[in-house]
Amino acid sequence: MVFLVLFLHLVFTLSCSDTGPGATKEFSTEKSVEYKLACIDCGYYIDDSDTRIVQYKNLLDKLETKTVNSRISISDITVTTQRLLKEEAGIDRSLLEVLNDFNKIIPEGSKGIIKLEEIAAAYVVLMTP
Repeated sequence: MVFLVLFLHLVFTLSCSDTGPGATKEFSTEKSVEYKLACIDCGYYIDDSDTRIVQYKNLLDKLETKTVNSRISISDITVTTQRLLKEEAGIDRSLLEVLNDFNKIIPEGSKGIIKLEEIAAAYVVLMTP
């Protein structure tokens, strides 16, 4: 029962992301989504040329082609998933680890047909002891 409640909470939370028609793909003209995720993971601002940013970019690129979600939506879902894992199960996962897990879960042949919200909801439920 607890898992069902957690699952429904997660699906509702993630469904509030900007995945609908007309949702903007622009988060900020200043810094890229991958830069922001890298900074959140590091806990401080990093240089624009930091090589870690490329890892986030590559995973976002892959997930953007595998899912129906925009980069912004993918980043929102990833941050929400990380927060829920920490709050609900005490599990510490970096954003890069969560992105990498999402990428491994979704098969390579998926061409924009998967909703990342559904993957994230199942991921949290399965990761929660």
